Amino acid sequence: METLKGILAFISVVVNTLFWCIFLLSIAVLKLLIPFEGWKRLCTKLIINIGECWIFCNGLWIKILHRPKWKIEGFESLDQSNWYLSVANHQSWADIFILQGITNRKIPMLKFFMKHVLIWVPVIGLAWWALDMPFLKRYTKAELDKNPELRGKDIKAMEKSFERFSRYPVSIFSFAEGTRFTEKKKLDQSSKYKNLLNPKSGGIGLTLTTMPYIKLILDFSIHYEDPRRSFWDFLCGRMSKVNVKVRELEIPSNLLGRNYEEDAEFREELKLWIENLWLDKDKYIEEIRT
Repeated sequence: METLKGILAFISVVVNTLFWCIFLLSIAVLKLLIPFEGWKRLCTKLIINIGECWIFCNGLWIKILHRPKWKIEGFESLDQSNWYLSVANHQSWADIFILQGITNRKIPMLKFFMKHVLIWVPVIGLAWWALDMPFLKRYTKAELDKNPELRGKDIKAMEKSFERFSRYPVSIFSFAEGTRFTEKKKLDQSSKYKNLLNPKSGGIGLTLTTMPYIKLILDFSIHYEDPRRSFWDFLCGRMSKVNVKVRELEIPSNLLGRNYEEDAEFREELKLWIENLWLDKDKYIEEIRT
């Protein structure tokens, strides 16, 4: 029965994606071809509405096939008219479905940081582009040492990418750990947390640098009761029991209006603040597990 559920869920994902991508890409092309500001704003609203319908339909097949038991805390005060910086621990590919499902039409659509190469993923890459997901390329220290002219290009790319987000509320989202949790990765990192990987502050710092009007952060903590975490496990319904806690917090004033690339003190203060968020998150997950 689980295998049949998985097959039906996979078909649902593919059909739902292809159906809504037709509308998304059609409007995105029209938005690109007709360079009038009023027209672009109209297309942006239509694209967001289509994206929300896509997420809603994903939620439908999840409810029908899996009858999920999601325990959600902390959604009482969220607002679609606010700009948010959002962070979460990363357990599985299923996290994206869960987070989109529980936030859909409650806050502005989540804009996930995307590695620049993902735009070339067939169909879905173009859909992410149409939805204005920020595609970013971060340079390593070795690359910067070899080519100093690359220094600062990532910030300029983010400024260009995020410029349009000042016109309408968005929720910029980062999986701060940078990769999905496994026990092996935890050991390799010598993580200081029981249930989490060490968080990285780069994406968050660059967001605060390029979007100084963001004053609030949404801190999502995700825990699946089943230890199996693959995408196939999710499609088969083995991960239907999920605990999610969200905290809406003001970003400390000492972290606003500063430059992440140029201010070493800011980088250290931000790192400590994020690590404290992760300590609270780790404590929450440990309480659920025990």
